[in-house]
Amino acid sequence: MGCVTAPEPLSSSHQLAEFVSGEAVLDDWFKQRGLKNQALGAARTFVVCKTGTKQVAGFYSLATGSVNHVEATGSLRRNMPDPIPVIILARLAIDVSFRGKGLGADLLHDAVLRCYRVAENIGVRAIMVHALTEQAKSFYLHHGFKASQTQERTLFLKLP
Repeated sequence: MGCVTAPEPLSSSHQLAEFVSGEAVLDDWFKQRGLKNQALGAARTFVVCKTGTKQVAGFYSLATGSVNHVEATGSLRRNMPDPIPVIILARLAIDVSFRGKGLGADLLHDAVLRCYRVAENIGVRAIMVHALTEQAKSFYLHHGFKASQTQERTLFLKLP
């Protein structure tokens, strides 16, 4: 990741105020709910910071969830209960000053590896994401996610 730190859990020592992704809904959630959800255990947020600082350059959040058979892709439904247990990639955002440098792909890779490690210890079938925009949907499709048959911007990445 070069000009940023390794991903680490979000804490009160991180500087969130100057983070701007260009998507107000992501920025607002991060600044207003990120630490609260972390403390409550509702989501786990991981951040990367500009090297030598605590200023956040990007983040992602993970939570547990489930998806009904109707919304899942065929390969996810096979031999699974209804609903199917999933890990939700609830948020992923990069500060505008880091756009185009591969940081989004790096954070997604870290999130997927983290989910793989979880799947070795608990029953979970896939990573699910609700893409905020068509551009975000294209990003996830490019990285191997498959689109839901019924939900336009819901995508899945099957775990082993």
